[in-house]
Amino acid sequence: MTWYKPNTWFETKKNVTPSKPVNKTIIPPGRSSRPTWGTDAFVDIKGSITFINPGYIAEYIPVIRKLSWINPDVGLAVNDMVQLTNTGHRIKFDPEVPQDVQKQMRLHLEEKQKEWGDGVAYMNGLVNKMITQIWIAGALSNEWVVANDKMGVAHLAMVNPETIRFRWNKRKLRFFPYQIQNSDTGSRIGEKYVKLNNNTYKYFGLNGDTDIPYGIPPYLTALNSLTTQGEMDKNIKFIMRQVGLLGFAELLMEKPSQNNGESDGAYKTRLETLLKESKDNIMEGITEGVVVGYSEDHQFDFRSTTKNLGGVSEVYNLNEQQVANGLKCASPFLGVGGSGAETGINIIFTKMLSQLQNVQKIVAANLKHGYSLELRLAGYNFKNLQVEFNPSTITDELKFQQAWEYKIRNIFNKYKAGVISMQQMADELGYDKPDQQEPRSDLDDSGADKEKRQDQNDKSDKKTRDKAKPQPKKGESKSNIQFMLESFPEDVLNEFLDFYAAKK
Repeated sequence: MTWYKPNTWFETKKNVTPSKPVNKTIIPPGRSSRPTWGTDAFVDIKGSITFINPGYIAEYIPVIRKLSWINPDVGLAVNDMVQLTNTGHRIKFDPEVPQDVQKQMRLHLEEKQKEWGDGVAYMNGLVNKMITQIWIAGALSNEWVVANDKMGVAHLAMVNPETIRFRWNKRKLRFFPYQIQNSDTGSRIGEKYVKLNNNTYKYFGLNGDTDIPYGIPPYLTALNSLTTQGEMDKNIKFIMRQVGLLGFAELLMEKPSQNNGESDGAYKTRLETLLKESKDNIMEGITEGVVVGYSEDHQFDFRSTTKNLGGVSEVYNLNEQQVANGLKCASPFLGVGGSGAETGINIIFTKMLSQLQNVQKIVAANLKHGYSLELRLAGYNFKNLQVEFNPSTITDELKFQQAWEYKIRNIFNKYKAGVISMQQMADELGYDKPDQQEPRSDLDDSGADKEKRQDQNDKSDKKTRDKAKPQPKKGESKSNIQFMLESFPEDVLNEFLDFYAAKK
């Protein structure tokens, strides 16, 4: 382990002796295959470094980013996914770290997080930015900037993924990140690419099926439908400007005849003036809610444009469905489609949970690196650190706890049957090791089951009669007074009878 190489912090040496020696002569070292990127590779001006071109992915990331600001569907999808993905997270250390030291490290991180971002609500705001970047750009790209005194992390820099280019190292057969330099990044003259430090800079790509590390934006598939949506909106706006939203009013008047001696030009001017004055009067009357005219001289009518536009809503809904599919979200989240059956809703929630967890794991890996870097530089020692997000708010907590109870019971039954050990049981439950070597008590003696069995026993006791006090047969039941008198002691009963006789 080397302190200045975070990727070696979690390496552990295992002294394992193989039961059978491995024939190393048939296992060649290194990589025998080569990546295939075709025309995506290019060489810089010096001709010494081979870069991989991200192609149109980098070109469309700024487009998707702007759409998230101005397009209602993309903006809603990003906002909803960020709110649902950021459920809050917790930090777990390996069990060998004392509880007081764990508390110190958590408090240390809480204080340092306040210095890592500008214009955000501490770590919650930074996590929102990470999640937003993943949904927009298909990658998480940031740098944990180390302070000048190397005593911790100074701040977290969010690096635009479209400015990243990966270099192929022929000797190591690996990709290494570089950033494009231009006037916006304040580069020096002649400097086109700058190599990024793998110990502080992290790039986590989403999706993709090739060896190339670039992530693919999830919303890239929605751009075609969004283009169609924009053209449809332009057509609707044009119709509204020309004929109005619902239609247009029509006024027909008797055309006045040309006066004697009136020139054609003057006659034309008089007609145009009359039409303009009539239009202004009609518009003023419509505004006031009253339109007046002479039945013999004026003919009013309203031409509707909506009766022939019945299919427009269906076309719009079809386009919205395609937009929702491209945005990887269910159409009801965009306000399209009615309520479905419970089974369909459960399927949608299950799919969405998988999407959220996929993004949460990327953010958790990034936070793990940053938190570990901060704590190591601050002088804390530990073997492992895990970042876990809290359960999503769209899940049913009762069902989750019930499923967890069944899981615990099934695992414990496997332990009682001798199938697994305590350590294996801890592994299946998500813990590093068991707190005790043996169970503290049998799982069947839990509070809920114990009360349930006790209640069943009580009901069974009520059905069992004492043979010494048999139930009276029909016709032999005694009155309440007789029962009370028989239960009193004899001396008390005699005193009551004497007192009652004296009163008479």
